[in-house]
Amino acid sequence: MKSSSRTLKFGHGDENIVKLVEGGREPPLILLHNGGGGVRAFFHFKKVFKTGLWAIQVTADTPLDSLPTHARYYVEKIKAQQPRGPYRLGSLSATSILVVEMARILEATGSTVAQLAFIDHCPSLLLCPEIGIQGDFEYPLDDPRACRVFITNSFHSAATFLRTDGYGTSQQRRKQTQTMLAAYYGGEPTNEFAKINAHIMERYLGAVFDFLLGLTEEREPERIMSALGTWMKSVKAVSRVQIYLASTGVVLEAPPQCREEWLDLGARMCIENPDVIYLEGGHFEILSDPRLIEGLQAGFGGGEAKL
Repeated sequence: MKSSSRTLKFGHGDENIVKLVEGGREPPLILLHNGGGGVRAFFHFKKVFKTGLWAIQVTADTPLDSLPTHARYYVEKIKAQQPRGPYRLGSLSATSILVVEMARILEATGSTVAQLAFIDHCPSLLLCPEIGIQGDFEYPLDDPRACRVFITNSFHSAATFLRTDGYGTSQQRRKQTQTMLAAYYGGEPTNEFAKINAHIMERYLGAVFDFLLGLTEEREPERIMSALGTWMKSVKAVSRVQIYLASTGVVLEAPPQCREEWLDLGARMCIENPDVIYLEGGHFEILSDPRLIEGLQAGFGGGEAKL
């Protein structure tokens, strides 16, 4: 794609951190953007959150070609605003693997990550049959064409759950799906926002693919899943993670023949006794669910941070 992340602003300024709710003395919950880089989905939280809430968005300076570099960049931005922990982290959709790497970096520097939450995603989904690393690539995983298939499959998987948001009645979501795929393939109809969104998502997914392959020298999907589980379990905060899943959200990415096995998005393959909360509705619909809103605010059990 010809678009550059420098060609368009998301409309929320040039800073990565968007402070939505100031809150009280507690450290803010810091929510990562979805795979497309924007944070508009969180803006309604301003009306319902009582605790502090920050959102992190992609900007022109965000490094997207390496997941560890991307994570370190966000950690540096957070520490500039909140030098000491405890930290509260969450993610929406495909950035679940990015937020785990951020938690790992924070813990490696001696900081405490007191809260970790995934909203309608789990890193294990990246190895789901047919859509993730276990997809029918027709190429060895080290072949650059395999990465392209992974990215394309991910775009079409996102289109699947976007179409069903609002139980398939949302005209806005259907249009968003159409413009997203058109932007990815370089067709019409689309717009500049969709182009930059697709460009960010494409680069991010490429970095995710490289990161997964970098977890082990083995190239069998089951070995990569094992390595992913080992990596995730090395992060203390993962043992306390809350996973909020939509009934008609990303679970629809799993092929019908193994969907029942993947109802938790494979979380139990990587996390011991994960706290999975099932919510009724689509991928974006559950952001208005009171159980999610209350759970994200109540999920912090640490002390105070001095900002």
